[in-house]
Amino acid sequence: MTILGPIIGAAVKRREQIFRVATASGATHLAASLSDRWFDLPGSRAHRSTGIGVDGTSHAVLLSTGAHLVIGLACALGPDPIGQIQEADIEAMPARFDDAAASSARDLLMRSLETEVAVKALARAVERGVPSDTIVWIDGSLHADLSHMAGGPTNVRWGDGVERAGSLMSRTRELFITAASTDIWLIAIAKTQRASVLASALQAQTGAPGEFPEVNGRLDVRSGGPTGEYEADVPRPGDGEVLASMGAGWSWPLILDASQFPVTTALAPDMLRGCPAIVSCYLRPHEADLPLRVDVPATQLGFDDLLFGPHGHPLSGRLARWVPDPAMMVPVIETVMASYGGFAAHNGPLFAVDKLVRLPRRDLETRIMPIIANVAGIGVGVLGVDRGRRRFIQD
Repeated sequence: MTILGPIIGAAVKRREQIFRVATASGATHLAASLSDRWFDLPGSRAHRSTGIGVDGTSHAVLLSTGAHLVIGLACALGPDPIGQIQEADIEAMPARFDDAAASSARDLLMRSLETEVAVKALARAVERGVPSDTIVWIDGSLHADLSHMAGGPTNVRWGDGVERAGSLMSRTRELFITAASTDIWLIAIAKTQRASVLASALQAQTGAPGEFPEVNGRLDVRSGGPTGEYEADVPRPGDGEVLASMGAGWSWPLILDASQFPVTTALAPDMLRGCPAIVSCYLRPHEADLPLRVDVPATQLGFDDLLFGPHGHPLSGRLARWVPDPAMMVPVIETVMASYGGFAAHNGPLFAVDKLVRLPRRDLETRIMPIIANVAGIGVGVLGVDRGRRRFIQD
């Protein structure tokens, strides 16, 4: 218990900073603006009966040689005739790659596997004749995943990373186009709100970009007074800060395209050619629960907006656009609410598949890695876990 004293002292010392960040005081004026674009929750209604949950997991293990072993798996789970579809893969990275590269490999591997099982699930639904009654639930944000893919080949510098990133974009394009042509719904549910697309749209609505100019992606604000919302040159508020004070309900949807991607490689416009833009909104299913981000392809709501312009360039304008009629999103919100399982299960299909793909770190290091070494004909010592980690997994 001796460590508790210094922690309490640090908490007292940083009290004002903690309070300022935790209460999201920097976004109060945007929250007031959001109240005009915040709607009461509709009733729950399952518009389709066949739900397929898609989720994955991955771990990057630092070996005793300094190399990284990245293991990932993904699963698509639905009722008969869909059943269960599984994929797994491994990446081995030499010791010269650092932890950041291993983390990038881990994310890219998991996304690749998730996209693969999602495409196969779509194909099975079409084959069994149930596309118009099918929803594919994706864990995460569609737009955020596309943003990572579009910048991936620039940031990935290990092994076959560039090839995998290109394959991922190609399969993602197939996923979107197949869903649109077969009337299958894609609904993505993200549990974090680190993006600032909603905050940026609200700033534009209130005239904030003119009043608070941006310098290198940061708001250049010098309020100086005790009631000022921002200090000098602070980052733009995240969407989670804006949503913190909102009750149960959902936000006016936004249309997001490649203009919001921070980095876009030359490969992305071609590999993601014809992909629809993404319609995104936030939903707080219960006033005591946390907000969820809901993303769907624009084609699902009848829009023909694309990620990239006809010549492969991002569409004009940096900010997202408000959907003309938010009522178009109501069937999606009703469907999300019908699959809501409370605080412990934000989405029924995703909760079920998450239980299948969980890969505890201890099981991976004590059981899975020896099996990998055995079937690959590698000595167990070669796949030994780094000493800094090994001392925590001894029986």
